[in-house]
Amino acid sequence: MRITMVVAAMTAAAVVPGLAGAETFDGKTPLLCSAFQMFECELAHGCTQVTADELGAAGSWSIDFKKNQVTGTAANSQPNDIDRVELLDGKLFLSGIQDGLPAERDGVAWSVSINNPDGVMTIMVAGEGVGIVGLGSCVPQ
Repeated sequence: MRITMVVAAMTAAAVVPGLAGAETFDGKTPLLCSAFQMFECELAHGCTQVTADELGAAGSWSIDFKKNQVTGTAANSQPNDIDRVELLDGKLFLSGIQDGLPAERDGVAWSVSINNPDGVMTIMVAGEGVGIVGLGSCVPQ
């Protein structure tokens, strides 16, 4: 697992040369984030590695701190409000709660942790009987 996080940080540094180490993740600069590995966990089946497509989710998204929103990079993605942003112990934390379809029990809580200054990112989504963990990185936009 530690190797995955190092690879993600190296990938972020390669995508935007000179910025990943120099730029801080302070909750003010817009970010582009991608999950390179995703896992779906259920009580009955344990955890399984999945793709964003298998989950019907975005594998990459932009974070706009001025609008306080996270939006998937797919053309039809709807923005999700960020309920809380906090810097703690060298990490930027974001969290929110969102509903899916009306009249469906599909609401989820989510949180994102972004290491400063390398941009290594972990996302967690919790719903009814299921949890999703994504590992990747973020770069300034």
